[in-house]
Amino acid sequence: MVRSSREIALYIKSNDKNHPEISVNALISNFQAIQNLMYIMGDHLEGHQPRTAGDFPKSVKQNCELVISRLEQGSAAITMRVSHDQYGLPGAGGTYGERAISLVGTVIDIASNQEDIFPEVVELLHGDEHRAIRSVQELENLWPDEDSIYDVTLGFGSLGPIKLDRTRKPIIKNALIRPPKPTEKTISGRMVELRVDRKRQFVIDTPEGKYTCRYPPELEEFVIKRIKQLVSVSGSIGKTARSINIEGEMAFKPLNSLPLTHIRFNEDIRELRYPIDLEVEFENDEYILYNNEFNLLVTSGNLKDGVERINDELKLLWLDYVEEETGNLTEGGIVFRNKLRSLLDEGI
Repeated sequence: MVRSSREIALYIKSNDKNHPEISVNALISNFQAIQNLMYIMGDHLEGHQPRTAGDFPKSVKQNCELVISRLEQGSAAITMRVSHDQYGLPGAGGTYGERAISLVGTVIDIASNQEDIFPEVVELLHGDEHRAIRSVQELENLWPDEDSIYDVTLGFGSLGPIKLDRTRKPIIKNALIRPPKPTEKTISGRMVELRVDRKRQFVIDTPEGKYTCRYPPELEEFVIKRIKQLVSVSGSIGKTARSINIEGEMAFKPLNSLPLTHIRFNEDIRELRYPIDLEVEFENDEYILYNNEFNLLVTSGNLKDGVERINDELKLLWLDYVEEETGNLTEGGIVFRNKLRSLLDEGI
């Protein structure tokens, strides 16, 4: 469908035999949403400060404006490309326009496959919640309603065609409904980076992703001792959702293991009656997470992926033992089944 990394392909088809034509309003709505997503991503890539009002800078429009380069016969088969030739710096991953197209494709992929859309888009945009909100708003404008007569497919270079699944429209709408932000947060993970200059901050790799933590001068010696170790940090949320300000030594504690407090069953997140303590080792740029009590063992490049894999192993164990008929289990299997059930107040 797409012939170049500078192109986006849009294909719209009507499923209503009585109305095979494509509405002009539907086309305009899709064009505008795609163009706005391009501007948002280009604005992010150029490093401009988020704005609540006003137009995009001229450079963003020059780099990310789309034009129709091909119009094929059919219901509506349209190829768009960046409006003029651009040249990217070596190692930058392409021009601003090409990189914006790639980011738009990634946002569409997130909306097509992830349950927690907003946090994933925030992470993609390096904590920029303002642009993430605008991106999700454009996703809602672009996505066909559940009762729409149109099938909409987009293509983004090497990502290939992505059909916008109408059944995901409610999930995208819910992504715009965000709970109130807490002012305090506690995180646990491994301290992976440390700055002792005037900024006084360190980075923790956690099951939620990486957080930047800022500390007062009097904690510097205490913090230095914990580099590359597991720690728990409590404090007020900073200017971005991925930053925490800690005030005293009591808010910064060393850990011997990483506590797993929740398990996810599809869209259902359940709190464990007691945490599973995960032993964490780091060798050759890779984490090893394990718990001997429940026979859990995974490796990963970061704690987020590692804990997700632990969660997957727990789900498999639940299916193999708790959901299985007790008559099919050995005596040891029944004991293990009861141990798994003890993690939750009741079965799933």
